[in-house]
Amino acid sequence: MISSTRIRWAAAALAAAALAALGAAAPAAAAPQSVKSLDVQWASVEPGYFPPYNGTLTVGGIYTCTEPVGTTVPVSFNAIQVMPVALPNGFGNLPCGPGVVDAPWSLTSFPTQDVHYGSVSVMTAFDGVLLGAEQFAV
Repeated sequence: MISSTRIRWAAAALAAAALAALGAAAPAAAAPQSVKSLDVQWASVEPGYFPPYNGTLTVGGIYTCTEPVGTTVPVSFNAIQVMPVALPNGFGNLPCGPGVVDAPWSLTSFPTQDVHYGSVSVMTAFDGVLLGAEQFAV
């Protein structure tokens, strides 16, 4: 006959072994998180003149996108200039990859006669997220 003390010790040993086995199992390796960020740092203008000379607004800065190589991230901007009113805008895609960290980027608007020197407010969207408005003297 087995004593009740031996049964308790055996149960405790089994429980300890089960806990150790669960704790010893390495957790599944988590996939590295991709990072996406964009910073608008500057704007420049090639002003439009009387027809047929159209002007453009170019905005740029640095971005990070560590998605797999071959993927892209969409970026777009809408801008406003006053006196006279101009509404330049543009869109494009930026390449991604493990080494795309603090990479320079720029995007040029569609040509329009209204773009001029002065100040501009730029609203940028990056990967579908609207970023805050930035003001620049151009």
